[in-house]
Amino acid sequence: MVVILLLITFASILLLAYFILFNGRFFGRRNAVIDAPIDKLAEDLSDLTHWQSWLPWLIYEPDAHVDYEYLNSGIHSVFPSCLVWQGKLIKDGHMTLEPARSGAHYFHTLLEAPAFYPNDVHFNIDLTKQKERTLITIQVTGKLPFFRRWKQKNYSLRANKDAELALLKVLTYLSKYNTTPDHEYHEPHFEWLAKARLDNVDAVTRPFVVSNQPMSQKMDQGFHDLLTQLGPENPPAGPSFALYKKADITHHYFSGRLGIPVQNLVPCELYPERIVLRGYYLQLRYYGSYQNLSLAWHVLFNFMRLHHLTLNRHRYGVEVFEVGPTHTENAKDYVTLVCLPIK
Repeated sequence: MVVILLLITFASILLLAYFILFNGRFFGRRNAVIDAPIDKLAEDLSDLTHWQSWLPWLIYEPDAHVDYEYLNSGIHSVFPSCLVWQGKLIKDGHMTLEPARSGAHYFHTLLEAPAFYPNDVHFNIDLTKQKERTLITIQVTGKLPFFRRWKQKNYSLRANKDAELALLKVLTYLSKYNTTPDHEYHEPHFEWLAKARLDNVDAVTRPFVVSNQPMSQKMDQGFHDLLTQLGPENPPAGPSFALYKKADITHHYFSGRLGIPVQNLVPCELYPERIVLRGYYLQLRYYGSYQNLSLAWHVLFNFMRLHHLTLNRHRYGVEVFEVGPTHTENAKDYVTLVCLPIK
């Protein structure tokens, strides 16, 4: 009897701690300024038929069926108030635009996307006038079911990345109203590739750890040191790459190895090794600057989940820098192959 009471007391304490520590709320927000008049942007965004081209959840299934419904009456009845999609991967979902007063500079929606979030979430766009420019703020908020609250950090990260991708895509879409012609916006582009095995490669490598400095700075220094040690007699035999042993975006901690392929190595300070990447990898080719490279991983992880595949945590994640700063001066033309190990 005493043992049972102790077990009940212990379980009650655990349940109370779970209830207190995990409220289940997640939140993501991104904003940017565009050189465009607020009224032009508000007029364009008030029509839901313009949203299909930039909503981030539709990129996973471009052939999904999209339709519109007219649920509101009054001044906005000329525009649809609900965007509905149906797909095999992204399932059935919809986004309902909440009624707003005429001339409003905000667009608040209720999003039902069960392929991405277990409950409905609020997806809001707010426009703020800043002289001749406009601040665009995108926010994603939601609450998890009780027994999924322990995943609160994961969903907060997902909401932040969805907001970031949506902002980049909507900035590119709205750039037609840009009053500064020399300021261009470039959304990231993704190319899905087949699940495949990766080739073995002979390369020189060096370890890296990133915790309290920008990732790009650490990468640039690492590859510069490798090239310096190789010397001019040993040009790279292929695109450089990064092998990720650990990647914690939330705490900005990354570790792994940087590598440069080599052939017929002239004696130098470095020794080549055979890189063997076993098993299958889900692959995505990303077109865009390194600044937004984390979005490629976000999109690839979502793609993995949508296909009901499982991450193999015992193998490296891989980035192959097919086109980079040594090939072009324009960051929008960078091409990176992102490879996720799966079981």
